[in-house]
Amino acid sequence: MAFLRAYCKMTIRKFRVFMRLVTKWLLTSIGGGVLVTAALVALPDTFLVSAEDKPHPIADKVVEAVFWPIAVCVHLSGPGVPIGPPEKHMYEGTPVQLVAVLIGIGLSWVFYSSLAFLIFWLRRRWRTVPKMTSTAR
Repeated sequence: MAFLRAYCKMTIRKFRVFMRLVTKWLLTSIGGGVLVTAALVALPDTFLVSAEDKPHPIADKVVEAVFWPIAVCVHLSGPGVPIGPPEKHMYEGTPVQLVAVLIGIGLSWVFYSSLAFLIFWLRRRWRTVPKMTSTAR
């Protein structure tokens, strides 16, 4: 009976530690995603890159690779309204695509902060695992 009580106490303690970690993860990931999205919406247009002054091609590729959730959300929202001559296809952005961009920004934050929490959790778990020692020499 004492073994069962000790096991239950240990299990409850591990569950509480796990729930604290999950709570921290949720607050950081989802709360941070909402805050970052709201901050980027509230930024003045001078901080945003316009079509006339494109960044360096390598920097542009890095931004596209890092913020892939934005491209996925915009792709899922569908093409905009076609404008221009048929030889030169151009599409106008729609409010649905603007919402898709905002959702993509939030998802980018959630993805990368969750990835960081997973790495920290795995490192912490590996440190607490007892190392096997060899008694035979």
